[in-house]
Amino acid sequence: MKFIFSLLFVLGFYTATAQDALTYYNAGIDKFEEGNMLGAIKDFDSAIVKNPNLAEAYWGRGSVFAQLEQHNKALKDLSQCIKVDPGVGDAFYNRAYVFMALGEQQKALNDLNMYILLNPTDINGYLSRLDIEVKNSMHQEAFSDMEKIATLEANGPSELIQRARVKYLMKDTAGSIGDLDACINRLPTYMEAYFLRGKYHYEFGSFNRALQDLNIYLMANEDDHEAYIMRGECYARQSEYSLAVNDYTNAIEVKTDDPTYYFDRGFFYIQLEEYKKAQLDFKKAILYMHTDTKLTYFNLGIAEYRLGNKEDACKYWKNSQEVGLDYLLKYCQ
Repeated sequence: MKFIFSLLFVLGFYTATAQDALTYYNAGIDKFEEGNMLGAIKDFDSAIVKNPNLAEAYWGRGSVFAQLEQHNKALKDLSQCIKVDPGVGDAFYNRAYVFMALGEQQKALNDLNMYILLNPTDINGYLSRLDIEVKNSMHQEAFSDMEKIATLEANGPSELIQRARVKYLMKDTAGSIGDLDACINRLPTYMEAYFLRGKYHYEFGSFNRALQDLNIYLMANEDDHEAYIMRGECYARQSEYSLAVNDYTNAIEVKTDDPTYYFDRGFFYIQLEEYKKAQLDFKKAILYMHTDTKLTYFNLGIAEYRLGNKEDACKYWKNSQEVGLDYLLKYCQ
């Protein structure tokens, strides 16, 4: 939702009553910025009493109601703002926000279309509309908006990171990394940007750069199992299996029932010749129903064989069907 923290500048002659309305309106904006929601509502109330035709006062009060999730009141005020002055574009934007919260996506889409018509160079309108288009499988419309977003100016870190996501969806990895570079340059504490840049570097095959970003991100987000897994994958790609195991262990402490985590860590243990630990991990992967059952049984068979448990190894290779056929023929005759 958009809420502009600025004074309302209006040109022209006003009566004392109208000037009082503007004073209350500006005070409401200030209170909202301070987090004083109830105070903001009271000031907007006073502005409307002083000047019932001050469209921005309805927009302000409706926007506060939207933040408080008082959706019916928000809709009433934002609709009144549009009725008084259809040129207040942010009223359409914020009403779309309310409609989305209520699950009325077509109405939200209609409002965003109007907002974009009034504000054709604002990236936020296209980003919000894109979200609806993707959710409703409007592929052609979504691609058109992504192309537009990629050409629009991003004015701050949040817009840069959103544009980076869009460029990534368009397979423009270099462009998305460039936007994340700019985001971090403007706001070095924006941790999500480090996570995304690390992810994109990883997928681009730049593992050392990915590690640098993920190291920074994980210092501030110690419970993010996905980040641990990604960093662990970077280590594994460089054959640093001990470090990969450490990261997977951290991830498993956060998310204890993911079969893929156990499967992958089991594979790393095999590379480290720690077969007992590999055995336990592959059994956990089976317990939590890893999607590739055949390969899991095959690797478990390898761990058992290395532990000297030939009978169990042959049983598991048999369970792996065609995956373990060569091993059955070679070791289990």
